[in-house]
Amino acid sequence: MRIEIPVKEVQEFLGNHYKIKVGLKNIEENKIKVTYIDSIVLIIKEVREDEVLFYYEADGLVNLIVKVAHFFLKTKIENRPIVWDARAKEVTLDLKRIQELSAFLKFLYISELHFLNDNILLVLYARDKTKNQLIE
Repeated sequence: MRIEIPVKEVQEFLGNHYKIKVGLKNIEENKIKVTYIDSIVLIIKEVREDEVLFYYEADGLVNLIVKVAHFFLKTKIENRPIVWDARAKEVTLDLKRIQELSAFLKFLYISELHFLNDNILLVLYARDKTKNQLIE
């Protein structure tokens, strides 16, 4: 199954749910520019069933700002669906920790993620029912 989510919907979700205004702009199929105070580029490194691992690129001064921000925000993001490794320049998005997606992900898993035009494209597959029964 393929689902396309408009980038604007993701921006609205982040604004409404987390009270932050973030700009998102697709650059390439595996890259998106994120603007919050300053800009960084997130590059899809790996897609696991319930997680997406991003590597990020930032210029010299922005890199310093990112490290300082990580220091101050470390405790604030502990209970969020984000795991941020500033040393490796990686951000892991744990989708099952997003309440609106957790029930959905009990039945489907993500195999691919791409940024196309002004949309985020997810390729999903059904989970093995027998595997789910054993887990529950």
